[in-house]
Amino acid sequence: MQGLDYTSGSVNRLLIRTAIPMLLASLVNVTTQLVNVFFMGHTSQTVLYVLSLYIPISFVMIAIVEATQLSVQVAVSRSRAEGSPYFTQLFAHMMGSAGVLAIVMGGLVMLLSPLLSWFYAVPSDVRPLFAFYVAGMMAAGVPAVLAAASGAALRGLGRAQAASWNAVGTALLNILLVYWFVSVIGFDLKGIIYANLISSTLSLLISVLILFVRKELVSVRLAFVQRHLIALRQVGIPVFISYCLIFVSTFFFNKIVSHFGEGVVAGFGVGYRIQTMAILPGIVIGSAIGILINHNLQQAHRPRAYESYRRGLMQSFIIYAVISVVIWIWREPLTALLNADPVSRTEAARYLAIVALSYLTMGPMMTTLLTMEQSGRGYQALLLNAVYFLLIITAGWVLTRVFNQVVYFYSVIASVNAASLFCLIPVLRMFKREYAGQPVPGGTVLEGQEVIDGQSYSTQS
Repeated sequence: MQGLDYTSGSVNRLLIRTAIPMLLASLVNVTTQLVNVFFMGHTSQTVLYVLSLYIPISFVMIAIVEATQLSVQVAVSRSRAEGSPYFTQLFAHMMGSAGVLAIVMGGLVMLLSPLLSWFYAVPSDVRPLFAFYVAGMMAAGVPAVLAAASGAALRGLGRAQAASWNAVGTALLNILLVYWFVSVIGFDLKGIIYANLISSTLSLLISVLILFVRKELVSVRLAFVQRHLIALRQVGIPVFISYCLIFVSTFFFNKIVSHFGEGVVAGFGVGYRIQTMAILPGIVIGSAIGILINHNLQQAHRPRAYESYRRGLMQSFIIYAVISVVIWIWREPLTALLNADPVSRTEAARYLAIVALSYLTMGPMMTTLLTMEQSGRGYQALLLNAVYFLLIITAGWVLTRVFNQVVYFYSVIASVNAASLFCLIPVLRMFKREYAGQPVPGGTVLEGQEVIDGQSYSTQS
């Protein structure tokens, strides 16, 4: 197996070489999502309303995508030296698990769509469109989950550029397909479903083809091996629960703003979608840090693991200093470009005016959470996520009901984002204790120490 060697050379250079292709792919995906909003935002407020209602539901498939791809990426990174036969077995186990989970969860959401319509008090004339869009996107999510898993396998093997170029190409195809189906044929929401089905299926086929051409996938007799699923349990489960938490939380977010009418819901949906896209660079950097950490777990390389997080966090702060200011300054032209409805456009701009500058700390926190999830601290990351959303929901619900103004909800989001800065210092110290601790001669394990590859390392600062 070939690819980047993460155990030697400049940490900064390796982070950049890993993150930039992934960031490029993410930026193209951002563009894809924004183009979808652009096309839908120039149809009708009803279509934009359905898109906004779908945001929390989308996190069901996103939960599976993230849990699967992070599990695959971690498992492949840690077992890279095992050879192609082992990788083939591992890949088959991961893809099978991902496919079954996507089908089961997607089917469950389809069955529950009438309940979702009731929860949101969707008007009766809109309910058929809402149910159709939910069912179609759940179906399109199955090949999307498998495509994400195969791309993560390429990244875990050190082939981030191949995975990213695949993502870029198929994302551009998605944009063209959405344009064709929506603007030319006039399919509206159906056009997004068809475009996602075609582009994600093609992405899956390309990733698998690359693995075969590079002889990473070979002919072996498949057999169930329990240890292949360890990464799913250690990484995938907490990540999946974290995104399910986002799924539940965004339901309450929409419930809070729905008190103020369809126009506010649609505008909040546009602003929140921009925010969701804005955090992707932080996720990408955290994923790149995770790859470096998992390639440097041996005794001789562990200080590089800590250095990877420290330098990656600095890069995240620099990037989000730019992102937060740019979105805040250009909020009105951006929302005007994406949305033709004056009411929802004004609401989206108001949301970004209050929240955008807080991305300076929210982005690095996302980098930290992704790093924690890929380094065996998924449940700690889950706890931080739970506290974050609980604070926003509780304070946002109380303040909007007391003062009857939605801006209080937006202010709560901005305040909690800013407060996340106080979580970064303890996490930085935690990584330093574990990865940059000094080995204790003789291998004797004392309280506050751990054994790594036969050597005892201090876990105290």
